[in-house]
Amino acid sequence: MKKSLLALAALASFAGAASAQSSVTLFGIVDAAYAHVSAGGKSNKGMTNSGLNSSRLGFRGVEDLGGGLRAGFHIEGQLTNDDGNAAGQTWQRRSTVSLMGNFGEIRLGRDYVPTFWNTTVYDPFGTNGVGQALTPNLIGAAGTPTNSVRANNSVSYFLPSNLGGFSGQIMYAFGESNLNATGKKANDYFGGRVGYAAGPLSVHGAYGKTKGATSGTDTKYTNFGASYNFGVITPMVQFDQEKNGAGNTKINAWLAGVVVPLGQGELRAAYSDYDLKNSNNDWKKLAIGYGYNLSKRTQMYATYARVANDGAQTKTVSNNGLAAPSPNGGGNATGYELGIRHSF
Repeated sequence: MKKSLLALAALASFAGAASAQSSVTLFGIVDAAYAHVSAGGKSNKGMTNSGLNSSRLGFRGVEDLGGGLRAGFHIEGQLTNDDGNAAGQTWQRRSTVSLMGNFGEIRLGRDYVPTFWNTTVYDPFGTNGVGQALTPNLIGAAGTPTNSVRANNSVSYFLPSNLGGFSGQIMYAFGESNLNATGKKANDYFGGRVGYAAGPLSVHGAYGKTKGATSGTDTKYTNFGASYNFGVITPMVQFDQEKNGAGNTKINAWLAGVVVPLGQGELRAAYSDYDLKNSNNDWKKLAIGYGYNLSKRTQMYATYARVANDGAQTKTVSNNGLAAPSPNGGGNATGYELGIRHSF
């Protein structure tokens, strides 16, 4: 009897120690808004989601393996809370497992590509809602690569976080397609990002390439971004270039933005310019918005945006969950959102 009690005590002690060394967190964002978009004499209005931050549900956890080594996981899925996500929950936003230590982090699975981070970090609207800067995927349907935002089957290495503000990432993602007649493997991705963020200054550069199915059809990304927090105002700039060998398509994009604390909230504004090589089909976008913090986790927001097209271009105001009409060639498009975001 004593031996049984001792065994049970030892088992309970072991379970308690294992529990103390591990942690799992449930987290998420629920963001909903009323939106109105119009272009080419047409308009649409209704409920949308992710106007300020992408609605999501996720789980993440870390286990201490001893000797400074840790294992971790992160699974995260999109929520379309304006319609209850009728298609069911998936984990397409991120699904990774990691090994971390003094050497940095090795991460495996579906994750953001390095070249996407500059696009969203240095956009006052974070590539969300009607104010987002319409990037990435600037080239359009004919040249849109698979890995413009996230990559499946990826292997990443991150530098350790104790380098005085310097950071770096390198990623390779397998397209997992068979060799075709030209010896190409479509959708393999390679990219990297390096930068510095400490105190008020943040600056990063990134490069990435997705292989095309045939010779000369690779898609290449290059971008740079910077911001400086003066306390009373945080200006930010970014440059993005996308090139696709199919048709020798290239777009250069500039963004200048600002975030200004105002009372219990913040003003956000951005101006973007998109130049399509060897074409008059360019476009520009202006967006302005204000968010009022009801608490640390809840914000009410309002955003207005306008797209001006040149030549035969038909870019519209992008949003989430609401079909946006396309303008006539060279026409304009406008949109606004009024919403609330809660994080947990």
